[in-house]
Amino acid sequence: MNLLSIINGLLSGLPNTLIILLFSFVLSSIIGLAVVWLSLQNESVSKTIARAYTGLSRGTPPLLMLLLAYYELPRLLQFIGINAQDWSKNLFAIFGLAVGFGGYMGEVFRSAFDAVDPVQFEAAYSVGMERRDILKEIILPQVFQIALPNIQNMFLGFLKASSLVYVIGISDMYRDATNLANVNQGVFQLQIFVVLGLIYWLITIFFDYLFNLYIQKHNYI
Repeated sequence: MNLLSIINGLLSGLPNTLIILLFSFVLSSIIGLAVVWLSLQNESVSKTIARAYTGLSRGTPPLLMLLLAYYELPRLLQFIGINAQDWSKNLFAIFGLAVGFGGYMGEVFRSAFDAVDPVQFEAAYSVGMERRDILKEIILPQVFQIALPNIQNMFLGFLKASSLVYVIGISDMYRDATNLANVNQGVFQLQIFVVLGLIYWLITIFFDYLFNLYIQKHNYI
């Protein structure tokens, strides 16, 4: 087995890896923003829900969250009359990772929100702006700017966590590497996993470059 055949065997799982990475990251970001929104409400119930979810999300291993999403979510949906037996495994992987990391994303956005000077709220209120407009036009752009370095780190963390989806039978790069090693009875196992590590490293460099390019283009600190 030569290097080219190993690379070809591993890259067949790249589309699934990227799909799960991108969609789970976007969904997790939405969940994180929702958690921050709940934590900013005046009602104690909303704050309690936000704290409880954040604690549960951060305290549950991603692997366990994936297994719960794959095995238990269909049962829950069946209970309310939705048949999810034929749904793509990718959907459960995306949901499991997103829910598992949503608490972390919430903390990223919350810490960025706390870093914004509250005086800006008072100044905006004094000129007659409504809360929704203040958040949309003044606060959220600053929150995104402050949070971007941590968002970048979280995204790269998602890339590594996406390798866990093999446990629910998804043909990603890690599963393809395992299958390739098994087919060859472990003879080329070291070479296969070294190449896999290099591929993940190159993907990391690529996305790191895109993030840094965006930061430089928009003059983010």
